[in-house]
Amino acid sequence: MSELVPHPRHTRAFKDFTLDLDRGCLVRGGEEVKLRPKVFDALKYLVLNNNRLVTKDELIKALWTDSFVTDDSLVQCLVELRRGLGDEAQGCIKTVPKRGYIFTAEVSEASPAVSDTKPPAATPAPRPAAPMARARRTAMAVLAFAIATVAVSSYFAQTRPPARTAAFTDKDSVLIADFLNTTGDDVFDGTLRQAIAVQLGQSPFFNVFSEERVRETLRYMGRSPGERVTREVAREIAQRQGVKALLAGSIASLGQHYVISLEAVSAATGETIAREQVEAESRERVLGRLGEAAARLREKLGESLGSLEKFAAPIEQATTPSLEAFKAYDLGRQRHFGGQYFEAIPFYRRAVELDPDFAIAYAALGISYNTAQEYDLAAQSSQRAFELRDRVSERERFYISLRYYMDVLGDGDKAIETLQVWKQTYPRDFVPHTNLAARYCGIGRPEQALEEAREGVRLNPDAGVAYASVAQSYIYLGRYREARAAIEQALARKVQPPYGRYMLYALALLDGDAAAMQEQVDRVAGTPTEPGMLALRSVAAVYGGRMGAARDLARRAIEMALQRGLKEGAAEYSAGHALWEAAYGDCAHAKDAASRALAMARGRHALSWSALALAMCGDSRGAQGLVDEMARRFPQDSFIKASWLPMTHAAIERHGHRPAEAVERLQAARRDETGDQAALWPAYLRGLAYLDQGSLSDAHAEFQKVLDHTGVLAPAVFNPVGLTLHPLARLEHARTAARMGHLDESRKAYE
Repeated sequence: MSELVPHPRHTRAFKDFTLDLDRGCLVRGGEEVKLRPKVFDALKYLVLNNNRLVTKDELIKALWTDSFVTDDSLVQCLVELRRGLGDEAQGCIKTVPKRGYIFTAEVSEASPAVSDTKPPAATPAPRPAAPMARARRTAMAVLAFAIATVAVSSYFAQTRPPARTAAFTDKDSVLIADFLNTTGDDVFDGTLRQAIAVQLGQSPFFNVFSEERVRETLRYMGRSPGERVTREVAREIAQRQGVKALLAGSIASLGQHYVISLEAVSAATGETIAREQVEAESRERVLGRLGEAAARLREKLGESLGSLEKFAAPIEQATTPSLEAFKAYDLGRQRHFGGQYFEAIPFYRRAVELDPDFAIAYAALGISYNTAQEYDLAAQSSQRAFELRDRVSERERFYISLRYYMDVLGDGDKAIETLQVWKQTYPRDFVPHTNLAARYCGIGRPEQALEEAREGVRLNPDAGVAYASVAQSYIYLGRYREARAAIEQALARKVQPPYGRYMLYALALLDGDAAAMQEQVDRVAGTPTEPGMLALRSVAAVYGGRMGAARDLARRAIEMALQRGLKEGAAEYSAGHALWEAAYGDCAHAKDAASRALAMARGRHALSWSALALAMCGDSRGAQGLVDEMARRFPQDSFIKASWLPMTHAAIERHGHRPAEAVERLQAARRDETGDQAALWPAYLRGLAYLDQGSLSDAHAEFQKVLDHTGVLAPAVFNPVGLTLHPLARLEHARTAARMGHLDESRKAYE
């Protein structure tokens, strides 16, 4: 680039500084002030144009005549310049907001006075000077040429090259900072950061420091968890957490074009590891061009070509080409990962309205609907995501497949297979571990569940769902103190574990701590989970033998769910009510509750619980009709096939006075009966069938099995097949012991 000095072999003096234009250095007190060449050029231009407003555009064109840069580059130059001037900066450079800069210090010409100074070895020699007018004409010509050819050079080429930093490896983590957005278009806020997270996250080579952990670290730093993660804040977080690198980006408008810059920076030294810059020809091309830059950056950071080729879904394909849709998705995701599952739904819905092919948004909408107990809507969303799965990255494909197998097919075995491959492909991803923990709890393997849940916490100690998985595993193992500690640890970190308040309520119930139970009730009052807490309290009332209170609480739960538009949740509560009424022998209430449940919705839980309730009350025809419907609608649902159909058939056989056939039917349910999906009901029904046969020792063993797994019965989430069963099993256990002549055991059980 031609020098900007119109009169070579001169110096300029201001304050107590001397600007040597020949040697290209700034001197203060006989010692050189170290400035990057670009920073020196900025100072020189301002000094030579002192007491005049130099606009931002003018200064950019003068300093970067042969490349395009963002305002961010200019701002960085001025920041470094002010740092170099130190205390005198305030009296030298005045910023005119939104316009430019004025060098206000008095400037005079002086003869060279630095012959006795020794410039640092890193200071390059000055370049030959050229007239100002020619520099400006050159800048304009280059600008026109660049726009015409849609070619852009990296502005980093004008600064120092990437530092020699220890190589980035697949053992290291990277933290993504918020983009510096100078376009004035807020659609880019948050969106580009999340897009980069998707691009890097699809690669097993990168361990992206999670958003949950970023927010938690901000809390520890005494900052708001919603604060923008600037480059400086990101570096501080990275240093605190031992993250090796941060990724900073910026976007600026250039007419109708956009310039996007990415820079990987060492958290320890602040030096650049790798950098990329691209230009997008239009707003619609921003995501695509950002993805291209990110892919090149991945290669520069050391990812193998084989990995790059395998995990190479373009951002706009893996997500959406619509910035507005991505913005809505990002807003939903922020609420989702903040524990606000219900509040996320409108944003996810908006995202798929804006882009009907936005696969990952459908998957996120599916899990949010599932949490809200809107199972049919969850299945519809997960089905659509699965249909679009070929568009997404490998990691998102695992997630979408998991939701499809769970929400649409109900195939727990296939879900476990998917999760096993997922965790092998992405060994540092906590999500497959926490989901495996939930699946293992569902089929009665709590030891394996605890192992997976602990690994989830290790990989992401700020993920609420990981703590919930640990707590749930401990509850099923009967280790209640450790379960409570896991939930309290999460809450102390300001992390909200899903259903954490439900779990604390259940633990307090098992301890007989009424005050602690009431505390959890008060905590969820007015929140979206309040109807579920009412249903949970209904189950607790049954456990305590307070049937009138249980019915009132069930009614209130159903009414509140309906008021909030949660028809499937209301149907679930009503079907649960039907089941425990049937178990305790009040078939009039049971049949009425089942009828009301099925009139509201006919999801998996409403059908299966209502079917068993009707079968236990002797309505074999009604129960069989629901069995046929479940078999037709959910042919691959592993829990329906393995647990609920066999239980319903067994109940029908018992009322037909065929206990041997009932026992035979229940053989299919043995594998999963100690999991939370069946929650020991097959064992209880088997015990009753053995009693019908007069097999007292076999019946005694089945009832004992129920009592040995009290933790599985504890309603960690609303589950009417939970603690309502415990008093019944205890009663039958005592009766059977008495009939066997074990009077001491029977007396103890009655106590």
